[in-house]
Amino acid sequence: MEHKIGAAANTIVPAVLALEASGFHLSQEGDYVVAVSEVGTFVAADPVTLLGLAKLVEVRGWSWPARDAEIERVCR
Repeated sequence: MEHKIGAAANTIVPAVLALEASGFHLSQEGDYVVAVSEVGTFVAADPVTLLGLAKLVEVRGWSWPARDAEIERVCR
């Protein structure tokens, strides 16, 4: 059987738990959730998006923005 997951209400608490297990401290600032660790500060509208940002920086580092050639390749 193939596993499948989608961003939905039932992924919010597991995302919080995953962020906490990764060393992040979470807080609410207005409409945003903030995750802070020694890696840096991440801000998003929800914990699932925060987890995605943390993974983005984990994989690409703080030089995460796409270069022109990468944008062109992906947008083809």
